[in-house]
Amino acid sequence: MQESKQTLMPVAEALARLLDSARPFRAVREIPLADCQGQYLAEAVTSRVDVPAFDNAAVDGVALRHADLDEPGLTRPMPLRVAAGDAPATLAPGQVARIFTGAPVPAGADTVLMQEDCEIAETRVRLPGKDTVTAGQNIRPAGQDARRDDVVMERGDRLTPQAVGLIASVGIATVKVNTPRVLILTSGDEIQSPEETPLPGKIFDSNGPQLTQLLLQSGFVNVQREHLPDDPAIIRNTLTRVLTDSAQRPDVIISTGGVSVGEEDHLRAVLAEHGELDFWRLAIKPGKPFTYGRIDDIPFFGLPGNPSAVLVCYLMLVLPALRRSCGADAVLPTAMPLPVDFTIKKPAKRQEYLRVRCVSESGQLILKKHPNQSSGMLSSAVWADGLAVVPEGGTVSPGDTLLFLSFSGLLGG
Repeated sequence: MQESKQTLMPVAEALARLLDSARPFRAVREIPLADCQGQYLAEAVTSRVDVPAFDNAAVDGVALRHADLDEPGLTRPMPLRVAAGDAPATLAPGQVARIFTGAPVPAGADTVLMQEDCEIAETRVRLPGKDTVTAGQNIRPAGQDARRDDVVMERGDRLTPQAVGLIASVGIATVKVNTPRVLILTSGDEIQSPEETPLPGKIFDSNGPQLTQLLLQSGFVNVQREHLPDDPAIIRNTLTRVLTDSAQRPDVIISTGGVSVGEEDHLRAVLAEHGELDFWRLAIKPGKPFTYGRIDDIPFFGLPGNPSAVLVCYLMLVLPALRRSCGADAVLPTAMPLPVDFTIKKPAKRQEYLRVRCVSESGQLILKKHPNQSSGMLSSAVWADGLAVVPEGGTVSPGDTLLFLSFSGLLGG
């Protein structure tokens, strides 16, 4: 019997539940700034200094007092030369200073002229007219980027290369980051390692390697992986070991397969012995079977077994929940509305995430759909550079607009 639409939980509702239930991670480490790229701040970062620490020149040229300018062609003596790294100097009224980008603006000067706008000789400068110059131009004022004791990064912010540079600029050498230990559980007697010789009836494990790399690219660097056969006793022993050993005990558990309602889905039954699981049927494609709960008070996410469903459910549900546990407010990037060049005549029964490529045609960005959207395929996800969202009940014609989420945006945070 076909499942009715009303029994499926909307994606937005599932995401809201996950975000509401997210608790802050306890696993926190202080690490050198050089080692933190891509992770999430566990506490805010406060500036130690003003940045810049002094008024400095934004261009190569001359520094002067705006009030000393007059008609075009006026010349002034130039007794000072100030380069980046020099100690601050003082400029007397009626004088100008040769100055270079990044150098401290001398006391008494309030304007910097570009060298292209002046005629610079060895000790004198011919200046432009006052009416062509704005007081304060080409000066980066002290504290323009940050003031001492300003909060420059918030808890939950992602440590992108730009963020690392900003933190370094305010004199911070170490940061506290979230370091949750994430355990990936793959299950099934049909799974074998890619290192092994292919065996009849077996398939190579793609979900474990894919999830590991997704987590690493998302900023979660402490990842473990266990494969479980379809044997309740082994599953039970493995789970007991990782839950009781403080060196292995995870902060998050993510499984693929084995948590549905089939006779061979033993993982779900054993997991339920250690906590509470809520089996959701989601209005999402690819996906639908999704389990969430807590195992010995550890958040647990049970994903489908098909690799493209794993990808979509991780990006749209699991990763946002992990980011919220790190303290992030914005857990998903803003989707971009873009036109498509394909047709979907049959109304979508679930919110569908199509693997698409964004291309430029005649100066217009347009989305192209991979011809095979099977949830068992990963080649389409490699071909694609993001996901286009088809809402429940929606059909698509060429020129229609769909929301587009790039993989780089989803993983970049």
